[in-house]
Amino acid sequence: KENKTLKKLKLGNCGLQPEGLEEVIKGVQVNTKLETLDLSDYTIDNKSASCLGMMLTENKTLMEVELLGCGLQPEGLEEVIKVVQVNTKFETLVLSGNTIDNKSASCLGMMLKENKTLKELKLWNCGLQPEGLEEVIKGVQVNTKLETLDLSLNTIDNKS
Repeated sequence: KENKTLKKLKLGNCGLQPEGLEEVIKGVQVNTKLETLDLSDYTIDNKSASCLGMMLTENKTLMEVELLGCGLQPEGLEEVIKVVQVNTKFETLVLSGNTIDNKSASCLGMMLKENKTLKELKLWNCGLQPEGLEEVIKGVQVNTKLETLDLSLNTIDNKS
């Protein structure tokens, strides 16, 4: 909370329990310099995802968020995606290794239509199915800023 110079915070796979992770998230919420947050390989339940969504709404400096393999379920992912949809700073979002169902894929598609700053989106190994992938692609088709989209290790058929 008190640090005024920290720009990158990488806590991937550090073993924090949910309560500790929520305290970190609350501290990041008021940090005015942090640009990169990596919480990869934590188990982020829906309560922590809600806390994360609130932090992402309040923090106006984060440009890169990595949530690789956090066990985020569709409901928790939607909390994060809805914030990214209206955020004017995010450039990189890593959601790889989490579970994206058709509903959360639809949210991703909508986010991609609305967000004007995201340049890189990594969604590899998220269990995306062809129907959900089609929703993501609809968003990509109208997005004018996205430069990198990683969909590796998902189910892609000829139609999608």
